[in-house]
Amino acid sequence: MAFLLRLVTKLPVPIGVRLGWQRTLLNRAYGKDLIAARKLKDQAKVRSLELDHRFEIDLHDEEEDAYLTKSLLAKARQLRVPVPHRYKDDKTESEHWYEGCYTGQWYLTAVGVSALRDEIRRELIARHDLRSKWVVWLTGITGIIGVATGFVAAFYHKA
Repeated sequence: MAFLLRLVTKLPVPIGVRLGWQRTLLNRAYGKDLIAARKLKDQAKVRSLELDHRFEIDLHDEEEDAYLTKSLLAKARQLRVPVPHRYKDDKTESEHWYEGCYTGQWYLTAVGVSALRDEIRRELIARHDLRSKWVVWLTGITGIIGVATGFVAAFYHKA
């Protein structure tokens, strides 16, 4: 299992794909070991494997949250969208952020991801609406140019 995880880590694939493959490999490897321990009715080994699996999955969840938070924050900064604050006005933690247990870094919660995605979507829609107003003018100008070209062609054809 360790060999495949290291191999997947080194592959030149997008991070989202790599994280999905790593989760699958972790679940598959621990699943096989858990089945073998349950067949042997070794409860101590089963409990140890379950705890190890939970630790690995929690660590992997933080890695996925770090990737998602980083990509959303980059998009928000590019669009100049306000990012939810980590702390409320009364200095308590916001429901938009949580501090990772294993890494100590801050990540967006599901509520925070949803709020930031909504803000990004609103900004993209507003920018699209601004650009779509120019399409009407562009269509009219193109029509006028077409009519002018037609008149010029008609007058030169008679001469």
